[in-house]
Amino acid sequence: MKVERQSVNARSEAYSERVQAPFDDGGPDGFVYLAAEKEPLRHRQIGLVSGAEVPLLPVALPDALQGYAREQVAQRQVCDSLGAKAEAVEIRPFTGSGLKRNWNRAIVADPDSLKRWREIAGAGGRAVLPDYLALPAADGIWVVSGSDGMLQARLGPHDGFSATPAVATQLLRLALAEAETLPKALYAMSALPASIEAMFSERDVPVASSEADLQALDLEPPRRLAHGELGCDLRLDPRAARNRLASRVLPWRWPLLAGLVAVSLWSATQILAINSFREEAARVRAATLQVVRESFVPEGPILDIRTQVSRALAEARVAASGQDDSVAMLDLMGLMTDVLMSEGAKPILLGYVADENIRAVLQVADFAAAETLAGALRDAGLDVRVVESRAEDGDEGVRTELEISARQTEQAEGRP
Repeated sequence: MKVERQSVNARSEAYSERVQAPFDDGGPDGFVYLAAEKEPLRHRQIGLVSGAEVPLLPVALPDALQGYAREQVAQRQVCDSLGAKAEAVEIRPFTGSGLKRNWNRAIVADPDSLKRWREIAGAGGRAVLPDYLALPAADGIWVVSGSDGMLQARLGPHDGFSATPAVATQLLRLALAEAETLPKALYAMSALPASIEAMFSERDVPVASSEADLQALDLEPPRRLAHGELGCDLRLDPRAARNRLASRVLPWRWPLLAGLVAVSLWSATQILAINSFREEAARVRAATLQVVRESFVPEGPILDIRTQVSRALAEARVAASGQDDSVAMLDLMGLMTDVLMSEGAKPILLGYVADENIRAVLQVADFAAAETLAGALRDAGLDVRVVESRAEDGDEGVRTELEISARQTEQAEGRP
């Protein structure tokens, strides 16, 4: 939306007479139109540019889209709707009234014009704004003002425009037709065309010409610059801020990349070492099984290397001593200890009596574990008799008493 501009100097004087007086924060020089021959903005001044050159356009964006990606999509939408190239249009998110993340309107401007306005305004002043953002705004109240053949309008805190009276009349008619809720009042800060007043009167929208008229309607007068307008300073360049951030972040990319490469190499080295250990363990186990098969357990499955080798050694000692079925006491104790450790039994008492029996009092988890332990001792080639298994108050698990014979059973003699 671009409208032919009038004389900037003449509009500046007319606009100053109209809006400086009610603006208390900026002093007598609060608002000034920017002109090339004027001095840069002073401390409390706010520079204004024609809103016809900086329209506020709606964009349709999903809430999940945030940050720079949201700006990029909004710019593509604006360029498509205007039929312009991306380099010919610059957008600024309109984040008034707290819409910091999910903004849905954008201020659109020509990059060359923005550069020129920054040069004219200088670094002083409070901001450079489109002239329609200098109007007061409030929910439910539309504000319209005009001078020098142009009308400025605020349709609540989130919308506004500047246009010639003919174009402004059409925009207001369209806004009334699309509004979900009609405004409570139209605040006319200057004389308006009769067609505009008639249009609002037809829809029973009262037209107020002063704050007193609004108060008579039980409406709070709209406030100026109370909805985040100063955050839309046209001198601020969001791309420059992103470039500064990138200049701070980019120097860290090479150290970060080097660190990632180092971590990757270290991880690869650790994985290779772990695989090497696993292969070595597999080789050792295979060699161990081969030796056990060749020397100790020539037949049958190899389930517990320690127990089966201990049993084979005990049998070999018996055969070497010439005692056909006797087992040396130390060999018996060693074989029995291997079984107790493998089954997780806790010895409480081990005793040897003259008839070559070993009395063992053991603590196990439960009665089933006691039966499993007795079976494991028998599988190891020992004669086992369960004397008693009981659970006592204050003790954890079950206490079992076994008598283990110092002679192997006849059935065990043929076992591997």
